[in-house]
Amino acid sequence: MKVVIARNLVKYHGGDLKVLSGASLAVEAGEKLGLVGRNGAGKTTLLNVLAGEAEPDSGGVERVAGARVGMTSQDLYAGERGRVPVEEELLSAFEPLIQREQELKALEARLAESPSEGPLERYGRLQSEFERDGGYEYRARAASALSSLGFAPEDWKRPVGSFSGGEQSRVALARLLLEEPDLVLLDEPTNHLDLGAIEWLEDFIKGAKSAVLAVSHDRYFLDAVAGSILELEDGEIFRYPGNYSRYVREKAARNEQLARKAKANAERREQLERFIEKNRAKATKATQAKSKQKLLDRMEKIEAPEARQKNIRLDLGDETRRAGRVVLEMEGVSYGYEEPAEPLLEELDLVIERGERVALMGPNGTGKSTIMRLATGELAPQRGSARLGHNVTPAYQDQQLARLAGSKTVLREAMDATGLKAPEARDLLGSFLFSGDDVFKKVSALSGGEKNRLSLAEIVVSDANFLLLDEPTNNLDIPAREALEEALLRYRGTLFFISHDRYFLRKIATRVVELRDKKLDNYPGGYDYYRSHRRLDDPENRGKRRPRRRVRPGLDKKQSVVATRLVAVEGEIDATERRIGRLEKELATSELYADGERSRKVVLEHRQLKNTLDGLYEDWSALLEEAEEAGL
Repeated sequence: MKVVIARNLVKYHGGDLKVLSGASLAVEAGEKLGLVGRNGAGKTTLLNVLAGEAEPDSGGVERVAGARVGMTSQDLYAGERGRVPVEEELLSAFEPLIQREQELKALEARLAESPSEGPLERYGRLQSEFERDGGYEYRARAASALSSLGFAPEDWKRPVGSFSGGEQSRVALARLLLEEPDLVLLDEPTNHLDLGAIEWLEDFIKGAKSAVLAVSHDRYFLDAVAGSILELEDGEIFRYPGNYSRYVREKAARNEQLARKAKANAERREQLERFIEKNRAKATKATQAKSKQKLLDRMEKIEAPEARQKNIRLDLGDETRRAGRVVLEMEGVSYGYEEPAEPLLEELDLVIERGERVALMGPNGTGKSTIMRLATGELAPQRGSARLGHNVTPAYQDQQLARLAGSKTVLREAMDATGLKAPEARDLLGSFLFSGDDVFKKVSALSGGEKNRLSLAEIVVSDANFLLLDEPTNNLDIPAREALEEALLRYRGTLFFISHDRYFLRKIATRVVELRDKKLDNYPGGYDYYRSHRRLDDPENRGKRRPRRRVRPGLDKKQSVVATRLVAVEGEIDATERRIGRLEKELATSELYADGERSRKVVLEHRQLKNTLDGLYEDWSALLEEAEEAGL
């Protein structure tokens, strides 16, 4: 069943710029769609039209059977809405359940005073509906969403408006998802989320009853949640079945076919042009030449895909000035801001060597950007030391791009930052898609993606052999991200970066350091290595687990008994952890809470298995001591 149908949408910006040119789509109930396209292609405009926030200049949107469409607000929590406590804001997504709960309480009080058949029947019916619709779980669902998105319990009573813009975006996102309209529209939902929150969001979307249409440049996210990809190109929508990776393959095949057509088209046009030029002045051929000219005029000109698509040209150079072996050394570093008084970092150690590509990971708010600023010398450690190595020239791109001067024009900013004269600076800016009068825009008027491109343009000519990048893919579209990845793979210097883009992390990182408990844990491999070792290195499991073993032949009786018991307990631990993992995936889905009896069973079993696992670990630790005593 379709919930929303859009037909032949046309939308102009500024009177003559056509953003949508006959775009059409239909969204089925419950389906999960990813919407991709270059920055400026009109993706946000399309969402606004579907949500009813903007009217198309022609065409229309039909909400089948009054389907509800939800999208997070751009204004977020201004004015009175900002005074609402964050927990209350999320609970407001369940307003129908809350009203039913209040009615149940009122009936309970009435029945306690004067039981009668009518109110009792109504109470039974209401209670059944309340349980069926998840009435006994909605508070737990709100609490789970807040925790998963990084809000500590002590913050739940704070007014929403007291949080940062990124945190307010997370609250609005969680509320929208919990409300479950028929169609959820998401515009870059993974922005402002750390990896744990992104994984929660992916699981929630996959289990949601709502249809979801998400604009995203996060390729890993699109692979995880999208059943189909919609591409907005030249104002039209093209649908590709499958996730993002399949879309890439299908798009490549489509482009190859289009390239062949373009080549054949160009060759045919060239043949016609040669005939016309050669024969238009000949009396015997003039009629034929005119006929060929009419044919040429009617013939559609097919452009090759590469001619239609412009992308940034990013070249960091094949050679960099050789630095010393140690590029950055941080030793015993402690740092804290005045508020809160508790230090943000304590006794932190880090060494980065020449040629490494080191990813700095950890939850939001733990101090990753502070480490970057300490590494560049922008901040000084309160204790310990942070120093660059011999012959190191750093270049730093901060997440907020604060070093860009908002009062300057794009051209003046580039000239001042690079030392280039105007012609050379304009050539550089042209490589980053700033053409014509774009270079005279004020930096403050640029979009997030444009500011990122300007910052990258300045880094390209910095001659740095040590790049420190804080969320370098922010606001870049997918082609620009891919260009950045390829440039960094060719780069011969050293890289230290923060990113939540898992595609980028997998492609670039050769080592991961994770900020946890104010210190850094080292993972001497790329992102996949980090993912595979992360669980075993969790504080709750650290030092407990060892690889599964087998009972070796030749043991004495006592050794054989202990070894056999160890193998058995380790098998139980693995089986229990797998079962807990499956339950946790189920707990993250919204469908579970529609079945009150099932949800209670899952919650109870999860709690019991966690207790069982704790007991198994205690048994395992005791058996390890016995094994050491037995000489195993």
